[in-house]
This record gives sequence, structure tokens and C-alpha cells, in this order.
Amino acid sequence: MSNPTCAVSCFERQLIEAVASHLPEASASQLHADLALAAAVEMGLGGARVGFVISGYERPPYQGQHAYPVELQMQDADGAELTPILHADANDRLLELEIIRWDGAELISPRIESLVCYA
Repeated sequence: MSNPTCAVSCFERQLIEAVASHLPEASASQLHADLALAAAVEMGLGGARVGFVISGYERPPYQGQHAYPVELQMQDADGAELTPILHADANDRLLELEIIRWDGAELISPRIESLVCYA
């Protein structure tokens, strides 16, 4: 992640908190703790992929990643379907947010109020 870090956006924070609210207590607690110490690194155009750096946490050598077990759906500003996926590293620590826009166009402005979570 060579891009500069910045504060986690309000949108990213709300999405991560929504995922945490659907996790078992221990996992939710760890995700909240990670969020409190996280900075964001834009890795894709227009926020389609954002990595997270957790202050004081040294990531293990890359051994893959996995999605938190909460399915998310939302809409972009023009009504297009989006699927956000929140990823954790091998230690179940906050790693990355990916937002897939199924029509292949660039993200405009994902509408957090349209977020639906399935656990």
C-alpha cells in the first residue's frame, strides 16, 4: 500500500459498523477496535477498493483474505446495484473494503441509506 493514508470516511465507518452489528460479540468487538485505530488507503478508482492500516498492528505475511460473514447490498446514486465486501486478513483483522458495481461503470456516490445486511 504505497498510497498515502487518510482518515476513515464517514461512509466507510458506517458500513464497517453495520457489518460489526451482525457479527458475534468477540468478532464485533475486534472490528470496532480495529476501526478505532484504522487509517484508509485508496487502492482503486473512486473508492471501489480501500485498504486499512491499523496503528500498532503488524500484518502477518500475506496468506490470503476472507470476507466477513455478512452479505451486503446497496445502491449507487443512479440506482445501480452495488455489493460491498468487507475483508479481513488471516488473523481476522480489518483489511479491505471492496465495492463491486455490477454494470462495470465507476462508482458515483454509494448511498449508505440503501445498505441492506444479511447475516
